[in-house]
Amino acid sequence: MERHRILVIEDNADTRKFLEVMLGKEFEVISAENGVIGIDFARNRAPDLILLDIMLPILSGYDTCSLLKKDERTKHIPIIFLSAKNTVTDITHGLTQGADDYIPKPFDYKELLARIQARLRAQDGTATQPIQVGDLKIDPAAREVSFGGKRAQLTLTEFDILRFLASKAGQVVTRDEILKEVWKDGKTKTNDRTIDVHIRALRKKIPPLQRHIISIYGEGYKYE
Repeated sequence: MERHRILVIEDNADTRKFLEVMLGKEFEVISAENGVIGIDFARNRAPDLILLDIMLPILSGYDTCSLLKKDERTKHIPIIFLSAKNTVTDITHGLTQGADDYIPKPFDYKELLARIQARLRAQDGTATQPIQVGDLKIDPAAREVSFGGKRAQLTLTEFDILRFLASKAGQVVTRDEILKEVWKDGKTKTNDRTIDVHIRALRKKIPPLQRHIISIYGEGYKYE
């Protein structure tokens, strides 16, 4: 069975070597020491997922992510940020550039591996039936979303969260349930913080969702 290919964009030689060795046990790993080389590898070597540092020379991780998500050749590749910058503001900014997940350094390798596997499973997942709730239409096979006939460009994680909420329309969905469905690895502090960021991004990208995705204090969310 062909192994998934992971692209690591990291300027710290020790961290890059650690990831090459550890991830190399399960994946094919290619690495780049800056964003310029990383973008070239992403365009020409077709990775299945990208691990991206933020504080990079030449081109920041934020700018690297933004450019990758604007490029038709690379916009479909899930990106996970790995960074020592771990405030809520840092995480929010990273996710608004189009990243699918954000793991602060120092990171637990088992958690990193679980996040990678969750993203790859989402990529490899089998198609399910289309979902329609009012004006919202979701096509899991094509990973397309439209509201009122207008297409929306979502990250993979945003898509998975919205699909899950829509599939449970009218029901309260807890953060734990979202974590288990979308990340597949149970509740962690980082994931719990990023859910709200992804919800805000959904509401911004599809303004009508402001009134359809309801926050339930102390519980989670409900699509109605």
